[in-house]
Amino acid sequence: MERKDKMLTLRVTDRQRTVYERAAELAGTSVAALVTSAADARADEVLHEHSSMTVPADVFDALLAALDQPAALAPALEKALKEPRFENR
Repeated sequence: MERKDKMLTLRVTDRQRTVYERAAELAGTSVAALVTSAADARADEVLHEHSSMTVPADVFDALLAALDQPAALAPALEKALKEPRFENR
């Protein structure tokens, strides 16, 4: 398990603190564990929501068509590939 050595300080209302403490008690865990597990779950949701995008079919088809076309080599890269710089000994 990863060592937890960083602190995160939060300001909460009296009501929030009471609710968190009661929920943690019912769950048989600490307030810190309850809050971090909820924050972890929400962070995962947000990251997942922003990890992909949806595009119209015609845009996707155009992307695939462009990817299927061979790319032209930049002149400098083509030259470098044709002229060996090192000799095998």
